Amino acid sequence: MFTTMKLFRPRFLLILGLALSVPALFGAGRIREIAPGGPAPDVSAKAVVIMDDATGTILYAKNPDEPIPPASLTKLVTLDVVYDELAAGRLSRSQLVTIDPRDCSPIIPLGSSIMYLRPGMHVSILDLMQGTAVVSGCDAAFALARAVSGSSEAFAKLMNADVQAKGLTALHFVEPSGLSEKNMVTARQFADFCRSYLRDHPESIAELHSLHYIDFPRPEHATKDFIPKGRTLQFNRNNLVLDYPGCDGLKTGYIVESGFNLAATAERDGTRFIIVTLGGSGSSSSGGGSIRASDGAKLLDWSFANWKTETPRVPDIPAIRAWYGAKARVALAPSAALAVTLPNAELGDLSVRAEIDASVVAPVSKGEKLGEVIYTSGSTVVRRVDLVASSDVARGNIFVLIHDALERFFRSIFAPRSQV
Repeated sequence: MFTTMKLFRPRFLLILGLALSVPALFGAGRIREIAPGGPAPDVSAKAVVIMDDATGTILYAKNPDEPIPPASLTKLVTLDVVYDELAAGRLSRSQLVTIDPRDCSPIIPLGSSIMYLRPGMHVSILDLMQGTAVVSGCDAAFALARAVSGSSEAFAKLMNADVQAKGLTALHFVEPSGLSEKNMVTARQFADFCRSYLRDHPESIAELHSLHYIDFPRPEHATKDFIPKGRTLQFNRNNLVLDYPGCDGLKTGYIVESGFNLAATAERDGTRFIIVTLGGSGSSSSGGGSIRASDGAKLLDWSFANWKTETPRVPDIPAIRAWYGAKARVALAPSAALAVTLPNAELGDLSVRAEIDASVVAPVSKGEKLGEVIYTSGSTVVRRVDLVASSDVARGNIFVLIHDALERFFRSIFAPRSQV
């Protein structure tokens, strides 16, 4: 329940008191190098970002803007483009792709991760997505790129258009697998990308990234030169998905030019974090992979030990009067998650209020800001979330205009000015 509801200048003010708090302001994207539980653990990676998924706040960062080749983290952008193609109806999960010899071993460099595609196989888009995500198949990434665009080079243009549209100017790609050292990211912007990816494609967790293994090839993948024998299980290359409680993605990567990279996410009791580590050390594939997983676990442990996401109930937000509109009222919707992530060491009393314009004059555009939800501790603002029009409201006809003009005139005479 909210304690008050009144007209507040040109806005309504709704207040909700809750048993939470944070005495310090840290806005979305602001780096807080030393958190209440002490500094984050030291790890081998050159660049590190820990991001709160709910608000996008960076809780810890180390060299977040240093450009580093992402290696197989690139495949997340490949999957983002493929998901967009699925949403647009240009692909379907069950659609079969005939595997081109150019996308198979031994064309792919020796030692690269593959899902063991063979020329002439007929493999579904979903199988290729799972091969890309779970076992980091470079062959699968190339096959997806060819299915979408005809070539890796053409597909890379879609990848770059994708990240540019998100405002991620530090990300650049020349091919879809991550084998090239000319692909480039920063930890900060790749964490932003991962958060966007999870927002846009929440099904990817259950469908791809949380899978412990894939069963491939299966009998239906036989060709005239190859017949699968028995069942072949290929396990997830992200050890955190297999071993760390709550971890359900996302991707590992390694090339000599970058070192050992990781994009991981884990969720516990409604709190989710995203971590990106780039340029991790290791003298061998197994050794570097173990250090990468250990460092990822340390960073996640620190995050869960020191921070918690709260989603307090906000009062119901009323639709507001749309003067001269084809519709008399316009409903409001939050522009982001109504949640706040707090340091565990700073819990106390949090107040949540919604300030809403008392009325608006049509036309109104969908997404137009008409208020905000404000989280405060005492006099300190912790977070703001815009409340926006949930639909367009066109200008009404002549009868609506006359009616509303008369109503506003008489209200100006008989009602307080703040209610007009």
